[in-house]
Amino acid sequence: MRFALVLLFALAAGCHHDAQPAHPQPGDLPPLPPASGTPVGYLIDSSGELKLHDDQLTKLKDIDASLAAKNADLDVQLRQIEKPEQEEDLTPQQQKAGEKKQRHNHAPGAAVVTNSDAAKLHELHNQNDKDALKQAWAILDPDQQSTAKKILEERGVETPGTAKKGPAPDNDAGKPLPGMEP
Repeated sequence: MRFALVLLFALAAGCHHDAQPAHPQPGDLPPLPPASGTPVGYLIDSSGELKLHDDQLTKLKDIDASLAAKNADLDVQLRQIEKPEQEEDLTPQQQKAGEKKQRHNHAPGAAVVTNSDAAKLHELHNQNDKDALKQAWAILDPDQQSTAKKILEERGVETPGTAKKGPAPDNDAGKPLPGMEP
């Protein structure tokens, strides 16, 4: 009996090991939003990749703080204007008749009631972002600008001097899959 307990203990102690944490490769994870919530924040978050000097980083942080303050007021107003649609409860008569609640898309911003005032605020927000990026662009060297352009384009941010690209057309749209031809 003792032998069995010693053997069991030895097996349990010998088999125990902590799993090594997985270390994802650089391209494995989706990009995180900028720490500050602004497009200039992407540049600050990528300061190592951009090889920013201390004075450049300080100036970018100042631009970022100013942009965050401007956009904070707009965001508060947008939250007051754009509220999710209210779900209506079914009356007992509708429930007896077999009617079901209408389905809603609960994705962020999908079921929002908006108006022209909200559109104007969104436009002001976008203009603030563009102005801040122009200021940031003036701080960067040409080599840094090309790297910054790649960083921002990966995140769908319009860079100074370029227009935001829409989704690429799918040339295979409407074509049957191989083996599925009529």
